[in-house]
Amino acid sequence: MSFSIFIPTIEIGPPYVGPMAGLRRYSYSLVQSLVNHDIDIHIATTTELPSNDKLLDRENIHFYKLPPQISARGAYSTQTHFYAKNHRRFSKQALNIFRQINKEKQFSLIHSTEASGYAFAKAKRKKQIEIPLILSVHGAVTTGNLKSRLFVKRPYSRILRRTVGHCNVIVTNTPSLLYKIKRLTKKIKERVEIVPHSVNCKKFSQIPKLEDVEDFRDKYDLNLGKATILLQGPFISRKTQHEVIEFFPSIMREFPNVLFLIMGEGPLLQNIKENVVNLQIEDSVRITGYINDDELLIAYHISDVLLYPAKEGSFGTPLIEAMASGLPVVAVDKPPMNEMLPPDCGWLYPQNDMAKIVDIVNELISNKEASQQIIFETQKYALKNYDYQIVGKKLMKIYKDILEI
Repeated sequence: MSFSIFIPTIEIGPPYVGPMAGLRRYSYSLVQSLVNHDIDIHIATTTELPSNDKLLDRENIHFYKLPPQISARGAYSTQTHFYAKNHRRFSKQALNIFRQINKEKQFSLIHSTEASGYAFAKAKRKKQIEIPLILSVHGAVTTGNLKSRLFVKRPYSRILRRTVGHCNVIVTNTPSLLYKIKRLTKKIKERVEIVPHSVNCKKFSQIPKLEDVEDFRDKYDLNLGKATILLQGPFISRKTQHEVIEFFPSIMREFPNVLFLIMGEGPLLQNIKENVVNLQIEDSVRITGYINDDELLIAYHISDVLLYPAKEGSFGTPLIEAMASGLPVVAVDKPPMNEMLPPDCGWLYPQNDMAKIVDIVNELISNKEASQQIIFETQKYALKNYDYQIVGKKLMKIYKDILEI
């Protein structure tokens, strides 16, 4: 191996449900981007890893299991991963693991997720660590929570500001995520590298087998030939899927046979179900609950539009997956969503005019042929910018620049 890196992350990998789904997904994509390069990867995490995970079961990947840090792991709860004290505790434990094995492994650098880097940055400040420290500010924790004091003794903005201040490089998906950390100095901003969240875009671009599509349609009673509009969880307040339900009848007036496919879980799913009943549109709605990645891929390919009404976002994995699948995305014209979609695609609506969703959806369903060129361009855009192999090369360049190799 050309060099070794240490990655502390509280959780990693599927299933992507519960309060740490975003962090799990980001950490997994980070390792996916790096695993095929000539480096030795050591990961400190609390996650119980599945024995059949082909990506993580590699000779160049090594895991160090730490105790769970939070209650309600794997399920939604008001007491979620927003406890800053748990992040600091995990970070200290991961730092102890690093110190125990560093003498033998001789790590070249540390690449920490944002929730895990506090103790490493503190050690850098005290000159107890000399090797480079990279911090990913990916939004899984920062989104919508920097001002919260409800479960956080010390606001995250202050914690992250102190952490990034002692990192060699800060990696983030989009500038808007990083700038949620208040009062960043010019010196810190100069150390920022924009590296997007990665997805196996080539996998999502592949057309699923016909028999699998037929089984999926039969399972969820999705009629062939009817336009299908996809709404994906997790169903939480900042994603605002519960609000977009009220526009379904307006779409149905234009397209009476349209079907709405609602996938995923979350605390507001019951609210969505109640809205569907109150609007008397049950016959046009299919609610699947949580589905696996194989079914998710099929859902993208058999749908006509993905609704992504989130007012707050982090790395917007569904946006990338949908683009890679050739599925139009209707999203709010606000960072980071408008930073992720290619410019001038025409699928964004103003935040203060949610009713505009109806016009965009109706146009996409009415004029499918006119949309094909835009869909083709957005698919190429996803493959060019978000595929894990592309992102891996960007990360490796950053590593090599830091190490001067």
